Amino acid sequence: MHNLPDGCFDLIVTDPPYSSGGLHATTRKQPPSRKYLGNDCRRPVHDFAHDNKDQRSWTRWCVDWLTESRRVLKPGGLVCVFIDWRQLPALTDAIQMAGYLWQGVAVWDKTVGGCRPRNGGMRQQAEFIVWASHGPLRASGTYLPGVFHGRKPTDTFHITAKPVPIMAELCQLAGQHGHVFDPFAGGGAVLKAARQLDISATGCEIEPEIYLQALADLELPSLAA
Repeated sequence: MHNLPDGCFDLIVTDPPYSSGGLHATTRKQPPSRKYLGNDCRRPVHDFAHDNKDQRSWTRWCVDWLTESRRVLKPGGLVCVFIDWRQLPALTDAIQMAGYLWQGVAVWDKTVGGCRPRNGGMRQQAEFIVWASHGPLRASGTYLPGVFHGRKPTDTFHITAKPVPIMAELCQLAGQHGHVFDPFAGGGAVLKAARQLDISATGCEIEPEIYLQALADLELPSLAA
C-alpha cells in the first residue's frame, strides 16, 4: 500500500486474517491450516501471516493497515471488512482509531449447511462485515441489504475464501466506474467479483504461494510481488 497514491480508490472490500480461530490461546497459536482445516486432507494446505496475534497486538496491527487504507481511499469512500464474532469488538475500535466514521455492521449468513451444530448451544452461522466511511457518507443510489446469504466455498485454493457472489454485491458500492481495492486479496474473490461487474480492481497479497495461485485462477500474467 505504501507504493499507492493518495485517494485512488472508491471502495475497499477485504478479508484480513482474524487472528482468532479458537476459544483458547493455544488454539490461536496453531498455523491457519490446522486451525481452519483440522483433519480435512481434501483441501490444499497453506498458511499465512498475521493470524497468531493476541488481541492487543492484532488491534494495533489493524489500526496500522486501516490508517494506510484510509490514505488511499477517496473522501466519502467506503471500507468493508469481514470479521468473526471474537474480533468484532476489537475491529470496530480499530476502524475508528484509524479515522474512519463507523457506519454499521452487516451479517454474512453462512447458511445452515455452512457450519456445524453445537450440542446445547447455537450454530456459529454468521460472520460480520464492519463498514465505515472516509468522512461523511455520500449518497450513491446503491441500496444493499444488511444480511448476505451464502455458504462458505469449499472448492477454492484459499482455505478461508469468501463467496464471490457476496463480494460482487459489496463491490456495487464502488459505483459503475469505481475502483475497488483489496489489501488482503488472498485467492482473489474481490477481484473476480469486480471483473463480473466490469469495474476495475487492485489487490495486494504478501504470501507468494497464494499470490501465484490467485494469478493462475484469474488468468493474469505475473505481476510484481
